[in-house]
Amino acid sequence: MSTVTSLNPYSFAFNGFVFGGASSPYQILSVDGLKALPSLRVQDSDRGYQDGTISGRDFLNARTVIMTIQIMSGNGLSAQANYNLLQAALQPQQSGTSPLQFQLSAGDNFQYVNARVRRAMATVDPDYTYGRITAQYEFYCPDPRYYDYTTQTAFGLPTAITGRTYNRIYPLSYGGGSQTGNINVLNNGSTTTYPQITINGPITNPVFGSFTANAALVFNYTMKSTDVISINLQYKTILLNGNPARNLLSGTSSWFGATPGNNTFYLTGTAGSSIIGVTQLTVQWHNAYA
Repeated sequence: MSTVTSLNPYSFAFNGFVFGGASSPYQILSVDGLKALPSLRVQDSDRGYQDGTISGRDFLNARTVIMTIQIMSGNGLSAQANYNLLQAALQPQQSGTSPLQFQLSAGDNFQYVNARVRRAMATVDPDYTYGRITAQYEFYCPDPRYYDYTTQTAFGLPTAITGRTYNRIYPLSYGGGSQTGNINVLNNGSTTTYPQITINGPITNPVFGSFTANAALVFNYTMKSTDVISINLQYKTILLNGNPARNLLSGTSSWFGATPGNNTFYLTGTAGSSIIGVTQLTVQWHNAYA
Protein backbone atom coordinates (compact mmCIF):
# COMPACT_ATOMS: atom_id res chain seq x y z
CA MET A 1 0.00 0.00 0.00
CA SER A 2 1.70 3.13 -1.27
CA THR A 3 0.75 6.65 -0.13
CA VAL A 4 1.95 10.20 -0.72
CA THR A 5 2.80 12.81 1.91
CA SER A 6 1.24 15.87 0.24
CA LEU A 7 -0.95 16.90 -2.69
CA ASN A 8 -1.75 20.04 -4.66
CA PRO A 9 -5.26 21.53 -4.29
CA TYR A 10 -8.08 19.49 -5.84
CA SER A 11 -5.84 16.46 -6.25
CA PHE A 12 -6.31 12.84 -5.27
CA ALA A 13 -4.03 9.84 -4.82
CA PHE A 14 -4.79 6.12 -4.64
CA ASN A 15 -2.07 3.55 -4.06
CA GLY A 16 0.43 6.32 -4.68
CA PHE A 17 -0.99 7.31 -8.09
CA VAL A 18 -1.76 11.06 -8.20
CA PHE A 19 -4.52 12.50 -10.37
CA GLY A 20 -6.31 15.85 -10.56
CA GLY A 21 -5.16 19.38 -9.86
CA ALA A 22 -3.73 22.10 -12.07
CA SER A 23 -1.87 21.03 -15.23
CA SER A 24 -2.87 17.39 -14.74
CA PRO A 25 -4.13 15.32 -17.67
CA TYR A 26 -6.71 13.99 -15.19
CA GLN A 27 -9.32 16.70 -14.56
CA ILE A 28 -11.80 15.98 -11.76
CA LEU A 29 -15.24 16.97 -13.05
CA SER A 30 -17.18 15.99 -9.93
CA VAL A 31 -16.88 14.03 -6.69
CA ASP A 32 -20.17 12.86 -5.21
CA GLY A 33 -20.48 11.39 -1.72
CA LEU A 34 -17.19 12.59 -0.22
CA LYS A 35 -18.34 15.81 1.45
CA ALA A 36 -21.76 14.41 2.33
CA LEU A 37 -23.24 12.60 5.30
CA PRO A 38 -23.46 8.89 4.45
CA SER A 39 -26.87 7.25 4.59
CA LEU A 40 -28.08 6.34 8.06
CA ARG A 41 -29.07 3.05 9.66
CA VAL A 42 -31.76 4.00 12.16
CA GLN A 43 -33.26 2.08 15.05
CA ASP A 44 -36.53 3.99 15.37
CA SER A 45 -39.64 1.92 16.14
CA ASP A 46 -43.23 2.61 15.10
CA ARG A 47 -45.60 3.61 17.90
CA GLY A 48 -48.34 1.23 16.80
CA TYR A 49 -51.68 3.03 16.96
CA GLN A 50 -50.05 6.36 17.86
CA ASP A 51 -48.46 9.03 15.73
CA GLY A 52 -44.70 9.16 15.35
CA THR A 53 -42.00 6.74 16.36
CA ILE A 54 -40.00 5.73 19.39
CA SER A 55 -36.64 7.35 18.75
CA GLY A 56 -33.70 4.95 18.54
CA ARG A 57 -30.02 5.38 17.73
CA ASP A 58 -28.69 6.44 14.34
CA PHE A 59 -25.60 4.84 12.79
CA LEU A 60 -23.64 5.72 9.65
CA ASN A 61 -23.72 3.26 6.78
CA ALA A 62 -20.72 2.74 4.50
CA ARG A 63 -19.73 5.71 2.36
CA THR A 64 -19.89 5.55 -1.45
CA VAL A 65 -17.80 8.05 -3.42
CA ILE A 66 -18.44 8.49 -7.17
CA MET A 67 -15.76 10.36 -9.08
CA THR A 68 -16.08 11.61 -12.66
CA ILE A 69 -12.75 12.28 -14.37
CA GLN A 70 -11.88 13.71 -17.75
CA ILE A 71 -8.64 12.31 -19.17
CA MET A 72 -6.65 14.22 -21.80
CA SER A 73 -3.20 14.10 -23.33
CA GLY A 74 -0.38 15.36 -21.16
CA ASN A 75 2.88 14.40 -19.47
CA GLY A 76 4.15 13.47 -22.94
CA LEU A 77 1.44 10.83 -23.38
CA SER A 78 -1.77 10.53 -25.38
CA ALA A 79 -5.16 10.59 -23.67
CA GLN A 80 -5.53 6.85 -24.25
CA ALA A 81 -2.11 6.16 -22.67
CA ASN A 82 -3.00 8.30 -19.65
CA TYR A 83 -6.33 6.49 -19.35
CA ASN A 84 -4.52 3.15 -19.34
CA LEU A 85 -2.33 4.35 -16.46
CA LEU A 86 -5.40 5.48 -14.50
CA GLN A 87 -7.12 2.14 -15.11
CA ALA A 88 -4.06 0.27 -13.85
CA ALA A 89 -3.97 2.40 -10.67
CA LEU A 90 -7.70 2.16 -9.91
CA GLN A 91 -8.13 -1.59 -10.07
CA PRO A 92 -11.17 -3.11 -8.32
CA GLN A 93 -10.23 -5.27 -5.35
CA GLN A 94 -12.20 -8.06 -3.72
CA SER A 95 -11.58 -7.09 -0.10
CA GLY A 96 -9.72 -4.69 2.11
CA THR A 97 -9.16 -0.99 1.52
CA SER A 98 -6.46 1.49 0.57
CA PRO A 99 -6.27 5.17 1.51
CA LEU A 100 -7.92 7.46 -1.05
CA GLN A 101 -5.99 10.64 -0.23
CA PHE A 102 -7.17 14.11 -1.18
CA GLN A 103 -6.44 17.83 -0.88
CA LEU A 104 -9.60 19.72 -1.81
CA SER A 105 -8.28 23.27 -1.47
CA ALA A 106 -5.36 25.17 0.01
CA GLY A 107 -7.56 25.94 3.02
CA ASP A 108 -8.54 22.30 3.67
CA ASN A 109 -6.53 19.71 5.56
CA PHE A 110 -4.73 16.92 3.73
CA GLN A 111 -7.10 14.00 4.32
CA TYR A 112 -7.94 10.41 3.37
CA VAL A 113 -10.75 7.88 3.42
CA ASN A 114 -10.19 4.11 3.39
CA ALA A 115 -11.71 2.79 0.17
CA ARG A 116 -11.66 0.22 -2.57
CA VAL A 117 -12.77 0.53 -6.19
CA ARG A 118 -16.07 -1.19 -6.93
CA ARG A 119 -17.01 0.15 -10.34
CA ALA A 120 -15.18 1.66 -13.32
CA MET A 121 -16.56 2.82 -16.65
CA ALA A 122 -15.69 5.13 -19.55
CA THR A 123 -17.91 6.71 -22.17
CA VAL A 124 -16.93 5.61 -25.69
CA ASP A 125 -17.91 8.40 -28.09
CA PRO A 126 -16.16 10.65 -30.64
CA ASP A 127 -14.44 12.52 -27.79
CA TYR A 128 -12.88 9.23 -26.69
CA THR A 129 -11.26 8.88 -30.11
CA TYR A 130 -10.18 12.52 -30.29
CA GLY A 131 -8.46 12.47 -26.89
CA ARG A 132 -11.02 13.65 -24.36
CA ILE A 133 -12.07 10.61 -22.35
CA THR A 134 -14.71 10.77 -19.61
CA ALA A 135 -14.46 8.02 -17.00
CA GLN A 136 -16.30 7.32 -13.76
CA TYR A 137 -15.10 5.39 -10.72
CA GLU A 138 -17.02 4.26 -7.66
CA PHE A 139 -15.18 3.88 -4.35
CA TYR A 140 -16.72 1.87 -1.51
CA CYS A 141 -15.71 2.95 2.01
CA PRO A 142 -16.81 0.46 4.70
CA ASP A 143 -15.57 2.93 7.33
CA PRO A 144 -17.63 6.05 6.49
CA ARG A 145 -15.26 8.42 8.30
CA TYR A 146 -12.60 10.43 6.53
CA TYR A 147 -9.52 11.50 8.44
CA ASP A 148 -6.77 14.09 8.61
CA TYR A 149 -3.59 12.51 7.27
CA THR A 150 -1.43 13.75 10.16
CA THR A 151 -1.14 11.25 13.01
CA GLN A 152 -1.59 12.72 16.49
CA THR A 153 0.46 11.03 19.23
CA ALA A 154 0.45 11.37 23.02
CA PHE A 155 2.54 9.52 25.58
CA GLY A 156 1.65 8.87 29.20
CA LEU A 157 2.51 7.18 32.46
CA PRO A 158 0.26 5.24 34.83
CA THR A 159 -1.84 7.69 36.83
CA ALA A 160 -1.97 5.44 39.90
CA ILE A 161 -0.08 2.31 40.82
CA THR A 162 -1.21 0.40 43.89
CA GLY A 163 0.94 -2.15 45.70
CA ARG A 164 4.47 -2.12 47.02
CA THR A 165 7.03 0.46 45.95
CA TYR A 166 9.38 -0.85 43.33
CA ASN A 167 12.11 0.29 40.99
CA ARG A 168 10.47 1.61 37.84
CA ILE A 169 12.42 3.90 35.51
CA TYR A 170 10.47 6.79 33.97
CA PRO A 171 12.14 8.75 31.16
CA LEU A 172 11.52 12.49 31.13
CA SER A 173 10.43 12.38 27.51
CA TYR A 174 9.69 9.79 24.88
CA GLY A 175 9.50 10.18 21.14
CA GLY A 176 9.66 13.95 21.39
CA GLY A 177 6.51 14.26 23.54
CA SER A 178 6.28 14.89 27.26
CA GLN A 179 4.87 12.08 29.35
CA THR A 180 2.14 12.85 31.84
CA GLY A 181 -0.30 10.84 33.93
CA ASN A 182 -3.63 11.42 32.20
CA ILE A 183 -3.51 11.80 28.42
CA ASN A 184 -5.53 14.49 26.65
CA VAL A 185 -6.77 13.23 23.29
CA LEU A 186 -8.03 16.18 21.26
CA ASN A 187 -10.19 15.12 18.31
CA ASN A 188 -10.59 18.23 16.14
CA GLY A 189 -12.94 16.41 13.78
CA SER A 190 -16.73 16.16 13.69
CA THR A 191 -17.27 12.53 14.66
CA THR A 192 -15.83 9.89 16.99
CA THR A 193 -12.34 8.61 16.20
CA TYR A 194 -10.89 5.35 17.52
CA PRO A 195 -7.23 5.59 18.54
CA GLN A 196 -4.56 2.91 18.42
CA ILE A 197 -3.24 2.11 21.89
CA THR A 198 0.10 0.64 22.95
CA ILE A 199 0.89 -0.41 26.54
CA ASN A 200 4.48 -1.33 27.36
CA GLY A 201 5.04 -3.35 30.54
CA PRO A 202 5.78 -3.98 33.26
CA ILE A 203 2.41 -3.54 34.96
CA THR A 204 0.00 -5.94 36.65
CA ASN A 205 -3.71 -6.00 35.75
CA PRO A 206 -3.59 -2.80 33.68
CA VAL A 207 -6.74 -0.75 33.28
CA PHE A 208 -6.91 1.55 30.25
CA GLY A 209 -9.87 3.89 30.29
CA SER A 210 -11.50 7.19 29.44
CA PHE A 211 -12.74 9.59 32.10
CA THR A 212 -14.72 11.34 29.36
CA ALA A 213 -16.61 8.21 28.28
CA ASN A 214 -16.68 6.71 31.80
CA ALA A 215 -15.53 3.39 30.34
CA ALA A 216 -12.45 1.20 30.61
CA LEU A 217 -10.74 -1.96 29.38
CA VAL A 218 -9.65 -4.14 32.29
CA PHE A 219 -6.93 -6.77 31.73
CA ASN A 220 -6.31 -9.84 33.87
CA TYR A 221 -2.61 -10.20 33.16
CA THR A 222 0.79 -9.38 34.62
CA MET A 223 2.87 -7.68 31.94
CA LYS A 224 6.62 -8.24 31.96
CA SER A 225 9.00 -5.50 30.88
CA THR A 226 9.20 -7.16 27.45
CA ASP A 227 5.40 -7.38 26.99
CA VAL A 228 3.48 -5.08 24.63
CA ILE A 229 -0.31 -4.90 24.45
CA SER A 230 -1.72 -3.30 21.27
CA ILE A 231 -5.37 -2.21 21.19
CA ASN A 232 -7.44 -1.16 18.17
CA LEU A 233 -10.48 0.64 19.61
CA GLN A 234 -12.33 0.71 16.28
CA TYR A 235 -12.15 -2.98 15.42
CA LYS A 236 -12.03 -4.09 19.06
CA THR A 237 -8.87 -6.15 18.62
CA ILE A 238 -6.21 -6.85 21.24
CA LEU A 239 -2.73 -8.20 20.57
CA LEU A 240 -0.17 -9.34 23.13
CA ASN A 241 3.30 -9.30 21.57
CA GLY A 242 1.63 -9.51 18.14
CA ASN A 243 -0.70 -12.41 18.96
CA PRO A 244 -4.51 -12.24 19.45
CA ALA A 245 -5.33 -11.83 23.14
CA ARG A 246 -8.98 -10.83 23.61
CA ASN A 247 -9.12 -13.47 26.36
CA LEU A 248 -7.13 -11.13 28.64
CA LEU A 249 -10.14 -8.78 28.93
CA SER A 250 -12.29 -8.84 32.04
CA GLY A 251 -16.06 -9.13 31.64
CA THR A 252 -16.45 -5.70 33.24
CA SER A 253 -14.70 -4.01 30.31
CA SER A 254 -16.42 -1.44 28.07
CA TRP A 255 -15.15 -0.21 24.70
CA PHE A 256 -15.00 3.50 23.86
CA GLY A 257 -13.61 6.04 21.41
CA ALA A 258 -12.62 9.69 21.34
CA THR A 259 -15.57 11.99 20.67
CA PRO A 260 -15.11 15.42 19.04
CA GLY A 261 -13.30 17.76 21.41
CA ASN A 262 -11.03 16.86 24.31
CA ASN A 263 -11.01 13.36 25.84
CA THR A 264 -9.07 12.29 28.93
CA PHE A 265 -7.55 8.80 28.79
CA TYR A 266 -5.67 7.06 31.61
CA LEU A 267 -3.75 3.92 32.58
CA THR A 268 -3.71 2.39 36.05
CA GLY A 269 -2.46 -0.91 37.42
CA THR A 270 -0.82 -2.77 40.27
CA ALA A 271 2.91 -2.92 40.95
CA GLY A 272 4.78 -6.05 41.86
CA SER A 273 7.54 -6.17 44.47
CA SER A 274 10.58 -6.47 42.24
CA ILE A 275 9.62 -5.40 38.74
CA ILE A 276 12.15 -3.23 36.91
CA GLY A 277 11.35 -1.56 33.62
CA VAL A 278 9.60 1.28 31.81
CA THR A 279 5.80 1.40 31.90
CA GLN A 280 4.52 3.46 28.97
CA LEU A 281 1.18 4.29 27.38
CA THR A 282 1.05 5.54 23.77
CA VAL A 283 -2.12 6.82 22.11
CA GLN A 284 -2.22 7.57 18.37
CA TRP A 285 -5.23 8.95 16.50
CA HIS A 286 -6.44 10.90 13.47
CA ASN A 287 -9.06 13.64 13.58
CA ALA A 288 -12.22 12.08 12.10
CA TYR A 289 -15.06 13.56 10.04
CA ALA A 290 -18.38 12.32 8.69
